[in-house]
Amino acid sequence: MCIQVRYLYIMGTHGVKWTHRGRLKWTPVIFSISLTSKERKDKNTMAMYRSHLEKLDIKTIATWADSTTHVVAAKRNTAIGLQALVNGRYIVTHSYIDAIVSAAKLPSAVNGATPHSSLECDFDKNWPKPENFLPPVGYEPVSKPPEAYSPDGRRKTIFEGWVFVFGDELQYHNLLGPITDASGKAEKFTIKDGLTLPEELAEFVQKKGHGSDVAVVRFRSKTHADWEVGFTRKLQQL
Repeated sequence: MCIQVRYLYIMGTHGVKWTHRGRLKWTPVIFSISLTSKERKDKNTMAMYRSHLEKLDIKTIATWADSTTHVVAAKRNTAIGLQALVNGRYIVTHSYIDAIVSAAKLPSAVNGATPHSSLECDFDKNWPKPENFLPPVGYEPVSKPPEAYSPDGRRKTIFEGWVFVFGDELQYHNLLGPITDASGKAEKFTIKDGLTLPEELAEFVQKKGHGSDVAVVRFRSKTHADWEVGFTRKLQQL
């Protein structure tokens, strides 16, 4: 038999009280949606997600938050997806949203009986399992099995003792969150495309990385391809 709580009476001035004791468990669900730069410029992008989910008391946001429970993305390898992995949260495809909406949908009434959704009948059984909605393999350098993307609290210290040096400001801001959340440190060094000497970056790395393991994130030149090759080669030799 399906049981649905329609009203909850609390003892008050009118002397009304609930006749059967029970316990309610509230588990917040907050979806962080991974958006492209084009989608971010469209003010109506999030309206579709809110119209489907917020009526089910599921919050949708267009950024990462400490309270995020799921990241919705089209691929695995994204900055916000990395933040989900570091913090032990799920990464799911957009079809996960469709599965939740379907499970919460009320069927047609039969013989005047009050209809109940499958979630109302058995929430634990019918709530879609996020591990079944992992985004497909993309262009990751190393392909990992699906279970490698399951929440794992040990990732919170995966960058402990590491300093990551960025020459690109956009890369720095995109990855600052996941690096910091995983106990690492991010440093920004302003590289002037075609002008900065590799010795200048090497000196910066020596100062900022003293006593730590250091990873220099490769700088991609937009206008000086030959300079980029020489810069990278010389930096590796220093």
